Amino acid sequence: MKKKNTREILIEEGLKAFLMNGFDGIGIQPILRNAGVTKGSFYNFFPSKEAYALEVIDAYSFRYEELRLRIFACDISPLNQLWRYFEELETEIKQAQEVAGCLYGVLSQTSTPHNEVLRNRVKVAFANWQEQLTILLEEAKTVGELEAEVNTTDLAGAIIDAYEGAVVRVRAEGDMKPMRRFRELTLQRLVPLS
Repeated sequence: MKKKNTREILIEEGLKAFLMNGFDGIGIQPILRNAGVTKGSFYNFFPSKEAYALEVIDAYSFRYEELRLRIFACDISPLNQLWRYFEELETEIKQAQEVAGCLYGVLSQTSTPHNEVLRNRVKVAFANWQEQLTILLEEAKTVGELEAEVNTTDLAGAIIDAYEGAVVRVRAEGDMKPMRRFRELTLQRLVPLS
């Protein structure tokens, strides 16, 4: 197994810290302490906390884009791919415990209203996610799983909106019931499996 380098360790610790506390809710020092890295080493990699947060967002986005692309390449129908994707996200949330959540949602609620740089990066991340879901939903239309008149861009956006709401409720309540409702009520109604 490959040993993680200092930059990777900092990105991992930043992700945990930002998921727990948002961008404004934590300083660099606790992150450095948890990572076992000095302030000087940190600034060798990142010129500022904001630049660091942008790289954490990018690493998070890359990880979940890879997950989507892997699942969306499976040899099953498009809607089954979509369901498998959200099942995998639900499993990750169950396993994450105190750092369960979506980085985009946490940063959107805690930082982006007053930080245009972070807002733009999160906005791009949401747009990329929506675009990938739209492509999958277009494939579902092509194979007859969705009706031809469905606006797949809006449907993809609605699915993300509902998922993000469920994640917020899971964090607030410490219970997975909102994820079950998202899957069984919302997702099933928006993109029913036959």
